[in-house]
Amino acid sequence: MAKNQKKGRLNFASILGLFFMPLLAGGALGAFFAFQMYTNFIDTIDRAVLSEVELEYGHPITVESFFTKVPVNTTFITDINQIDTGKLASYQIFFDCGGHTVSSILKVVDKTAPTADPVPVEMFCGKAPAPETLVKNVFDLTNVKVEYAEGTPNLVMNTGDLKIPVKLTDSNGNSSVVEVPFTVKDDHTPPVISGVSSNFQHVAKDTDIPTEEELLKGVVVEDDYSSGLKAKVDTSMVNWKLVGEYPIRFYASDKAGNTTEINSSVTVFRTYNGGMTTSVKYQKLATAAAKKVISKIIKKGMTDVEQAMAIYYWVHHNVYFLRGTTPYKGWEKAAYYCLKNKRGSCYGRACACKAMLDCLNIDNYLICRKKIPGRAIHYWNLVKLNGEWYHCDVQIYINSPRYVFDFMATDKEINKHDNHSFLKSGFPKRASKSVQKYIDVKNGKIKKGFPYKKK
Repeated sequence: MAKNQKKGRLNFASILGLFFMPLLAGGALGAFFAFQMYTNFIDTIDRAVLSEVELEYGHPITVESFFTKVPVNTTFITDINQIDTGKLASYQIFFDCGGHTVSSILKVVDKTAPTADPVPVEMFCGKAPAPETLVKNVFDLTNVKVEYAEGTPNLVMNTGDLKIPVKLTDSNGNSSVVEVPFTVKDDHTPPVISGVSSNFQHVAKDTDIPTEEELLKGVVVEDDYSSGLKAKVDTSMVNWKLVGEYPIRFYASDKAGNTTEINSSVTVFRTYNGGMTTSVKYQKLATAAAKKVISKIIKKGMTDVEQAMAIYYWVHHNVYFLRGTTPYKGWEKAAYYCLKNKRGSCYGRACACKAMLDCLNIDNYLICRKKIPGRAIHYWNLVKLNGEWYHCDVQIYINSPRYVFDFMATDKEINKHDNHSFLKSGFPKRASKSVQKYIDVKNGKIKKGFPYKKK
């Protein structure tokens, strides 16, 4: 009986094996499965993270960009606030994925081409507009270059409805093309310019240069398409400070680039002393020619009044008035040609008188009429005689006798035969008392009783 009881007892090892071994086996198995689950979790994270990511230039950095599926409790380890996505560069980015650290390479790239809206154009044939004006609402995060995609179009020969490609290129080389609609009207007819004078007159002073507005007064431009056109004038060949006749050019262009030109001229003259001496050579020639005449008409004992009368009488009767025969590039040249050829314009005849007056040391000025619409320019002399300044004009006037000319006239008297308006500033004060009752222009004489002043 006792023997059977011994067999029924459980020892400690049996109990341990019976109760704890399963527990140990279960724990080991649980640990194994837990390890497997963690390993799978890590593998899942490692597979979810992208090894390399491209981020468009200027865009924000987000966690979602780096994972196929963002793991739970994933945060940036790298301080992304320190990364400038406005620069093309590569960066290594670290993440904490629930205690597991992973990394990825961030590449900042720019693969987006700029965009813009076209600006339709309606124009006359001519120069193509600047490409920058053909697009609006240009969008890109970098500077954009705008240019014609196929080179500047020829819009002189190509007309009608066109679509012209304009290329947009950003700073990183991305480009796009915008088709701009064009309506180009055919216009090959140049504008018409009217109102241009064949010759302009200008009184030259050191600071007196006519404005373009003055030269264009009365000039009108008309065109079959373009309106509001204005002419321009080219005076590059003119020396406004030197007496002479110079070419000038009027021109106007329409919106299609058609241009009209009209050639004209401007006569520059001076009111003081006939202008500057332009040639020592002609000054000597004019003086020699003047002295030759003086030797024949001036007699010993003549007063300055009688000498001047002899000069004007001789020029009036011996130098034929003929326009267009006198050079206008200096009074001394004009005087020489007039005395040599015995013909000349009012300018040449006045210069001839001046040359002889200068030889006799009689003070004088060349003077000219103000510009009068429809009237030619006119010259005469202001001469100091008997201590006062008088007008002397050797001109022959229409509807006047052959022998009539003005000698020692006051401002009022000089306008008896024709308009002698002149710029009075800068000239000495003229005599106001008439001496005409002592003047015999028909015979070239000074009558007795002339009120000479005592010297």
